[in-house]
Amino acid sequence: MKKIRKSNLILIALTCLTVLCLLNSTIVTNKILVYTKLFIEKLFPASFLFFTLSTLLIEYNMVQKLSKVLKRNSANLYIIVMSLISGFPSGSKYTKELLDKNLITEESANKIISYVHFPNPIFILGPVATLFPSKKYAVTILLSIIIANGIIALINHPKENEKIPIFQKEPSSFAITLSKAGYSSIKTLLLIYGTSIFFYLIITLINHYIKFSLPAYVFFNGLFDLTNGIFLTSLITNPTIRGLFIIFFTSFGGLSVHMQTKSIIADTSINYNNFLLGRCCQTVLASIIFALLI
Repeated sequence: MKKIRKSNLILIALTCLTVLCLLNSTIVTNKILVYTKLFIEKLFPASFLFFTLSTLLIEYNMVQKLSKVLKRNSANLYIIVMSLISGFPSGSKYTKELLDKNLITEESANKIISYVHFPNPIFILGPVATLFPSKKYAVTILLSIIIANGIIALINHPKENEKIPIFQKEPSSFAITLSKAGYSSIKTLLLIYGTSIFFYLIITLINHYIKFSLPAYVFFNGLFDLTNGIFLTSLITNPTIRGLFIIFFTSFGGLSVHMQTKSIIADTSINYNNFLLGRCCQTVLASIIFALLI
């Protein structure tokens, strides 16, 4: 019964959205073009590169060889490092890939997913830094997020004595492996693009019909689409409050990132609630750390 009610509510909401898109076709078309340009120029190049490289590294037994050198299973370390340099939702993508290859257990995957949510450092230290009078704010934001995830990892990390067989599988030819890695990256990026633009259109239509106060306007835009919300923080004059808004958007992730994560882990045993709890804890911890450091 609950599923039927939920599906009916979704159907009603989608019907309303369709009608609103038809009534505001010019606005919708323009916004799609603007967002697509932003996606292609800012997100696609770096994300496609790192997603593809990460998949290639996994296929060529990077985790197994690193584990052999360090004398311990290094899947956890690999996911942390790669998600840190790739940005979200790469943490969930890499966790799923290593779980699929039996390089981590279900228990480990459900713990790891709670603390591998990082924004792309290039994005924070580049475009986000321009929103502040000093680069110190952007550096503090990034450090706060990393430290917050580190605290969660210390509390919720996989057991050290967990025995996971380390085996190496001979990969296919490089041409085949590269094409598969590229295809996987394109699928993930299309998922990111589709969900992001969907929520971006929803908040665009809401803004068209409802006039929010400035803080509420920034908050709701960032909640639906964090990239849009981050740049709208330029409307806030106090840099510390601006930084706290950005901490919330990047640590919690926005509805589009949560939808992307749910889609990525949908066919696995990874529980989305672990990701959600991690984002709530990360948001609180990162906000406190930022307030103390700034």
